[in-house]
Amino acid sequence: MQLELIKKSLAEYSGLDLTGAQITDDRFVTVNGEKFPLTPWRYDRRIGSMRRLAVKDNVLRRICSYKSVRIDHKDADIEKLLHNELDACQWILNDKIVSVFATKNQDKIFSLILRTEKDVLCSIEIMLSLSSETKPVVKHEMVGKEGMITDCSINEQLNAESIYVFESNKKFPEYFSDLPGALLGLTPYETAVLDNIEAVVAKKVNFEKAWENEEEIKHLVECTYKSAELGERIITRGQNNETN
Repeated sequence: MQLELIKKSLAEYSGLDLTGAQITDDRFVTVNGEKFPLTPWRYDRRIGSMRRLAVKDNVLRRICSYKSVRIDHKDADIEKLLHNELDACQWILNDKIVSVFATKNQDKIFSLILRTEKDVLCSIEIMLSLSSETKPVVKHEMVGKEGMITDCSINEQLNAESIYVFESNKKFPEYFSDLPGALLGLTPYETAVLDNIEAVVAKKVNFEKAWENEEEIKHLVECTYKSAELGERIITRGQNNETN
């Protein structure tokens, strides 16, 4: 990830004072000595639209099920991806996960069945199998009483980009988005990281709540690994975290 370009772009185009900000990776930013957890997937345009439609506009009336699928690179950090997808699930639904049943295969495949406080049945699947040249496959969808919301069209296997550049000497095309950050040379994910850091520096995000959320998602990750190890459903909140 282009950390220096993100910081340079943010300084030039936001007007914020970044002298006290340190960006070391895409997980945390330190502002005036305070370390802050980042959640850039929440700043993804498609994810944000799903949440707005489901929570603010309530177009589904009642959400019945949620599913996310992520097929990523062979050398990706599956625990990090699990952390991100668990947080995305709770954030999109504006709900809390209360139980998890998980299976895994050699830390390359994770399959989760979850239930939330509002009794939404959720499924999260993560697989690490792609070469470094291949674009990850990511899809989120919700089914409700009044229809379905997804960040891919129904017949779309990959998230479509605005511009593709094909070259005869390259196996895969380069792709570019129409997000403002693309004009700065940033990928859609790096644009989301930039927007997240800007919100932190501008103090649009509550510091205590961010760390509270970070600890909650870490607990869910631990429960997921415990469930996969025991082969049992784990109650994650509300019943002393006992197996059931």
